[in-house]
Amino acid sequence: MNVRSIGAGRLRVIPGAGAGFDGLGEWLSRRPEVTRLDTCSSAALVVCTAGGAAAQRSLRRALRERVTAVPAAGCGGAPSFSVRVVHTVAGRVRLRACGLDAGQLRSLAAWLSSQPGVQWVKASADTGSLVVGVDPLIVSGEDLRRAVLASDPSAWPAVPAQAEAASGPDRSALAFTSALLAVSALKLAPAPLVVVGIAAASVPCAQRAFETLRRGRVGVDALDFSAIVLSASTGLHTTAAFMAWLLSIGDHILAHTTERARAAISEVLTLDASEAWVLRGAVPERVAATELAPGDRIVVDAGARIAADGVVVEGVAMVDEKALTGEPLPAEKRAGSRVLAATVVVEGQVIVRVDRTGESTTAARIVRILEGTGAKPMSLQREIEKRADWLALPTIGVAVAAAALSGQIGRMTSCLITDFGTGVRIAIPTAVLATMTLAAREGVLVKGGHYLERLHRADVVVFDKTGTLTSGSPRVVRIRTAGQLSERELLALAAGAEARQKHPVAAAICACAVERGVVASPAEVGSESYTIGVGLSARVAGREVLVGSARLLAGRGIAIPAEERALAEQAPGTSRLFVAVDGRFEGSLEYADEIRGETPGVIGALRAGDRREIVLLSGDAAGAVREVAGRVGIDRAIGGLLPEEKVHRVREMQAGGRTVAMVGDGINDAPALALSEVGISLDGATDVALEVADVVLLSGGLSNLPRAFDAAD
Repeated sequence: MNVRSIGAGRLRVIPGAGAGFDGLGEWLSRRPEVTRLDTCSSAALVVCTAGGAAAQRSLRRALRERVTAVPAAGCGGAPSFSVRVVHTVAGRVRLRACGLDAGQLRSLAAWLSSQPGVQWVKASADTGSLVVGVDPLIVSGEDLRRAVLASDPSAWPAVPAQAEAASGPDRSALAFTSALLAVSALKLAPAPLVVVGIAAASVPCAQRAFETLRRGRVGVDALDFSAIVLSASTGLHTTAAFMAWLLSIGDHILAHTTERARAAISEVLTLDASEAWVLRGAVPERVAATELAPGDRIVVDAGARIAADGVVVEGVAMVDEKALTGEPLPAEKRAGSRVLAATVVVEGQVIVRVDRTGESTTAARIVRILEGTGAKPMSLQREIEKRADWLALPTIGVAVAAAALSGQIGRMTSCLITDFGTGVRIAIPTAVLATMTLAAREGVLVKGGHYLERLHRADVVVFDKTGTLTSGSPRVVRIRTAGQLSERELLALAAGAEARQKHPVAAAICACAVERGVVASPAEVGSESYTIGVGLSARVAGREVLVGSARLLAGRGIAIPAEERALAEQAPGTSRLFVAVDGRFEGSLEYADEIRGETPGVIGALRAGDRREIVLLSGDAAGAVREVAGRVGIDRAIGGLLPEEKVHRVREMQAGGRTVAMVGDGINDAPALALSEVGISLDGATDVALEVADVVLLSGGLSNLPRAFDAAD
């Protein structure tokens, strides 16, 4: 059964199979909360309720209790499969499902992943079990069991056959070589048949060997293939089968480790919503998430996953965004707020106007990044494999000499099976993927293993200032009065004048009034006059208020005391707005883009005993840049730079043999981020910066930056 809120006092109820439609309608009509019952289609009811949100919650609970008492569809009204709870530990439940094939089990896993309180699901077709990560405050193992039994299997999302095939590494090669080894050792088949099996098992190794030869080199795969061929041709069939089995184990370990590492990262990002409720008329319509298009308006209720990126146009909700940002607490979203696919509405209901769907969403872009991990070999791996290949020809020479001197072909085989490369092929990608997995769990997204190498080599870390070392949002830090008004009166008038303005400084003044408990009366409608870069005049509570620069007051013939002008010049890193009321100068508001609280500690950690130089490149005024650098302990600071001048400075460092890691978050930082050996951006940065960056700090501001460098070390 599916129950959705479709507006104030209205629920849409779609009975599941086995929950008789007629009987449900009669039952609902007798409920005290229900004031009206409409049939909106052949399979859905619209229920109007009285009593507000409490009545809706009461009705939802009653519906859930009724569902658990109604058997799911199946033969004779009983479910055609069974589900039981095997065990439960904190945040994790194992279910065993009987009567489902592998495809149905994966479909059930996909359905479960969209249920409230479910964080991730793993399905095992071999054991018929599902391991479910849950929020124990929202759902229990028994709740899941009842929900599965009450669900309609026909409503479970279909899982494409190719997705099933890609759900894990192929075990067929390992199974074949294992059987071949057993048959050869126990002599269960004639020798010619065993030789054919050995030849088939050696195909992957032969392909790698000939590919290396085609590039003009003799590699370690040539040693392996030669040893197998020599053993099989001299009658040592079991030895040849054993070597083929060992190689298949190595390939399987690499494939399995890669799959597990990527799956572990994907668990951090539960990124798919199978369906959405779209408003294309008076009543929401359930559609597959893949059918959404930009411009659609979707309704998202409490417990549902948001199916696409978009902007809230109506409603208020608390949204859990930790899958993408790592932020542990739900964020409030209201009209105008941006929401992302894969995040979950914890409380409330919102209508979202879709602007990105499918592969264009932020979540999908992260998935593509993760799917590419491990694809590019690290230079360390290439270097070691190259050195191992250099030893291939000498090893062949030693093998030939051993056979010639001893007269025993077995000595040649013993030399040829010396393998310098298989361990490298397995160990290095495994270590890289494991490191990237751990980093992702801690809120650091690394877009490729080679960037870990570059981070390790980086000896210069370059920062932008605004939005990177600082919060990017101004805050009022001091109020000075110079007339008849008190601080609270001055702030109330200034906040009232700025109440309807949208620029960041206006928001800072209004936020300061809220923090100090100052009640500000908004400016009289139509009285505001704003000039960009100069300031604002407005009537507030019958008084003429000016808030702005010295030029604004001078234009009205209002003099600013000399000591106030001197204070403005003596406070680098801060800016000042002057306030005049009814033609008299009354004081000033000093504001600053405050340094992030974690910045000094991060700078100290990155310096790593003078191993790295810390540089600040900014477009802000040189005085403000030097002041910030001095406060946080930066070695060198340069201000007043245009984006192309930042690029020039980075090139100068690289020309001097330095390896540069650049940290920035704005469009103006993108060229320098792209040029640096490693570009690092923060969550909340511009889309351009996020696309160009090689490492993204998903949460915690700058606090995760040392973790990125620690992972590389």
